[in-house]
Amino acid sequence: MIRPDPVTWLREAVVTRDLDRIRGDMAAAGTRINDARATVKAARKVQADAPSFAIAGCHDAARKSITAHMVATGYRPKKGDGARRIVIEYARHVLGHVITDDDLDALDGLRRDRGNAEYGDFAQQRFDQAHLDQAADLAERIVNAVAAELAGPTKR
Repeated sequence: MIRPDPVTWLREAVVTRDLDRIRGDMAAAGTRINDARATVKAARKVQADAPSFAIAGCHDAARKSITAHMVATGYRPKKGDGARRIVIEYARHVLGHVITDDDLDALDGLRRDRGNAEYGDFAQQRFDQAHLDQAADLAERIVNAVAAELAGPTKR
């Protein structure tokens, strides 16, 4: 599948009202990245006692980091149904050069897991330790990739 370039995708997302334009705010983005890192750390701590909470936390951490990039560059997702999907689409089109396709696909799966964890029957029994570890590792990779992208190139 050929993706539109990021500028074209962003323009279309604003026109279709999937994204709103806002004033870019790097300080707010930094706060979101720090919050995302703390959320991954907390999710790892509660895995054994609250697996559904841990899954939701991992998804939230990845989402927070992507929305940090959005805020830094002057965008925010629409509110309501489909907002979480739009955040992943933003990552796919705008951050695809720093987040792998495999991780983006896994993040979409984590989005569905989060829905099952919050709204499904017997969610606590669906997530074994390996699944929880993979979710936390995924969230951490995404948070770190977005943070590095926001930091820009390292100067020597």
